Amino acid sequence: MSEKRLTREESQRQTRRKLLNVAAKMFAERGFYDTSVDRIAETAGFSKGAVYSNFGSKNDLFIEVFREHQQREIRGLKKIIESCETIDEFVQLIEANHEQGQTEEQAWSALKLEFLLHAMRNEETRKKLAELLQENRQQMEGILQYFYDRSNISHPLTMKKLAYLLLSLDIGIGIQTFLSGKDIPENTFADGLDLLLKP
Repeated sequence: MSEKRLTREESQRQTRRKLLNVAAKMFAERGFYDTSVDRIAETAGFSKGAVYSNFGSKNDLFIEVFREHQQREIRGLKKIIESCETIDEFVQLIEANHEQGQTEEQAWSALKLEFLLHAMRNEETRKKLAELLQENRQQMEGILQYFYDRSNISHPLTMKKLAYLLLSLDIGIGIQTFLSGKDIPENTFADGLDLLLKP
């Protein structure tokens, strides 16, 4: 029995998916600057043209990798929210998730920092990344609002400000943990969450 032939759209989706998977792995292992479009294409088994036809540029390919990673984190936060009944429980689970992420994704933390610095020097990339981060913050705002509404609790800050502060705390602690984790006082992230999240 012969295999069903893929349509053009199905074939393109498969190509795009494989390129994203290979790029995500190579970016994490080698960093943004040391990962070339040529190497990604070769490892994925495609021509360099396949990368450009699907993503346009190396910057755009990385932004799609970044988008998928951020969406996984948002889905993880949503699951945590849905499983919590109290703010104390929420803080404990967020802290546990943060510690696990810092242990398992040190390479990704360095990669995010590398790309953020790159985007600051590239106006077109900066705008695209800013749009993506805004989208993520809006999703976080909705998740936080859902939690406070469900718990019948009001917070003195707007959800927009709270989302900004939570992401800033997460990014800042993540960078410092990567650079000098042993110097960070125990429970710093949890204490910061406690102060931010409790009305």
